Amino acid sequence: MKYCRFCGHPNPDEAVFCGKCGKKLNLNTQKNGSWVDSLNDYVGNSRPVDLNWKVLFSDVFKKHSKEEAEMIFICGTSMTTPDRSQVSKDWPHPWLYSRVLLMFVIAFALLWICCSVFGNPNALPGLIVVGSFAVPLATMILFMEVNAWRNVSMYEVVRIFLVGGCASLVTTLFLFSIYSVDELDFFGAIMVGLIEEIGKMVIVYLFLRYFGKLSILTGMLVGAAVGAGFAAFESAGYALRPLVEFLQYSGYAAAYGQQIDSGQMIDAINQTIFLRGFLAPGGHVAWAAISGAALVIAAKARGEISTNLFTDSKFLRLFIIPVVLHALWDSPLSAIGADIFLVPILLVIFVWIIVLILINMGLSEVAEQQVIN
Repeated sequence: MKYCRFCGHPNPDEAVFCGKCGKKLNLNTQKNGSWVDSLNDYVGNSRPVDLNWKVLFSDVFKKHSKEEAEMIFICGTSMTTPDRSQVSKDWPHPWLYSRVLLMFVIAFALLWICCSVFGNPNALPGLIVVGSFAVPLATMILFMEVNAWRNVSMYEVVRIFLVGGCASLVTTLFLFSIYSVDELDFFGAIMVGLIEEIGKMVIVYLFLRYFGKLSILTGMLVGAAVGAGFAAFESAGYALRPLVEFLQYSGYAAAYGQQIDSGQMIDAINQTIFLRGFLAPGGHVAWAAISGAALVIAAKARGEISTNLFTDSKFLRLFIIPVVLHALWDSPLSAIGADIFLVPILLVIFVWIIVLILINMGLSEVAEQQVIN
């Protein structure tokens, strides 16, 4: 049996065109026993997986009007949320996230000129914040564009990013106060992954329960917004460390009549921002998005969203993925090929395969809801 990825209609295996909508069936999406198919089955997608990753970039280099951007930013209000029958079940073609990233890059470059060329220390806070927020925010906008339901407004997304991101940090620190991790060996990495993913997941759960919008794509967006806030504020903290160390050492150096080159401090800040920004799309943002999808999938199966989800097998089956990926990221295994960041890059690729599978499931959910209605 083949399922149409446009309308979800079941078709015979020998069919070339969908018997309901008439569109051509993608023969390349059929199962062939690969590890991706096994992963697809594990995630819980009952239909052949379509890793249509090219659509995430296909519209990036096309020309878009200001009105198109405004239509994305004003979605999700009582006046602009589309009716279910008008929701597109086709693969989305996000592009606005690239423009948001470009704006942050330009702002970062200008602030860098203020600091490095003109030696103005007043621009340092802006350099750290803009650089740390750039990629997490752009990735969050990508998930907003992928949310075909268009039922979460930009106001709500920003609120989840700010309040949810900070709340997840507080929750995580509270959990660390109960169980402290002193060393990042394999066990320590597992505990860090478990604690930080629980900290984010709890906040994602609270927002989903508050909004009551139970769809996979919306759950991923809420999770991505919380994860983006967590990642942005955490990265800003790491980027601040070279400045703090510079101020400490400069005081000692002044006592002995020595001077420290502030350029080294700027370089250290930039290296932290570039590295964490490069890896950010496959870190906290994607991990929390998976947790959001896991909560929604379990809640829809139970018919309610409650704390009972935390022990639900459907939820745990998916939630274990970001926990394990996070643990591997922090574990001693990350030292393998450390000069080219081999392990983190492989984990980024792996987590986005999971994300694409969940997007498949989210789009199938749209098609199923339209068939029901």
